[in-house]
Amino acid sequence: MSRIDYISGIKSFYDSFSHFYSFVSLIDHKPKHRGVSFSDPKKGDRILCIGFGLGEEIKFFKKQECDTYGIELSQGMIKRARKKNSIENIAKGDTFSLPFKDKSFDIIYSCFLIDIFDDNSIATLLKEMRRVAKKGGKIISVNNTFEQGMISKALVAYYLFVKDNLYTRMKTRPIIAENYFRKADLKDIKQKKVSWGAEAVSGKS
Repeated sequence: MSRIDYISGIKSFYDSFSHFYSFVSLIDHKPKHRGVSFSDPKKGDRILCIGFGLGEEIKFFKKQECDTYGIELSQGMIKRARKKNSIENIAKGDTFSLPFKDKSFDIIYSCFLIDIFDDNSIATLLKEMRRVAKKGGKIISVNNTFEQGMISKALVAYYLFVKDNLYTRMKTRPIIAENYFRKADLKDIKQKKVSWGAEAVSGKS
């Protein structure tokens, strides 16, 4: 499947799922909030949230008096974000061709985004994030990851079986984001567990 067809499928899924995404947000609230704290935003930072969903992180960043923008593939999610959280400075856009100039942001933030894509697409996405990050700016990913222990491994195996065989439109999967960050030549890479099966990873451009 081509990347264009794959992205079209993702857009279709989130457009149709947008009306029910509030229920997912109840589960994701903790890792999202911890991901923002892990980003360590400073007052006045210029921040880009990619794939912002209902915009909870944008609200968190704005509480820190940051100049925050959002890009989202799904028009359905954009409508829900504006209605539920009164989010501004957001637009529909291509994740792989961000509509911003080079070195525009102090922090590039994404949550449960890069784990949707295959290896080559993650590399392309991180390259585009680096393009719009300021020198020394931070790139943050909150994503599904693997857990140690027999029970955790069994749960991950069950999740992957459901994803691949029963609910094939669900694309997220566990990854080791640190490996992708290193391949993208990001510096000062840090990692923190934010909930079961989820981590926050940061690297500097």
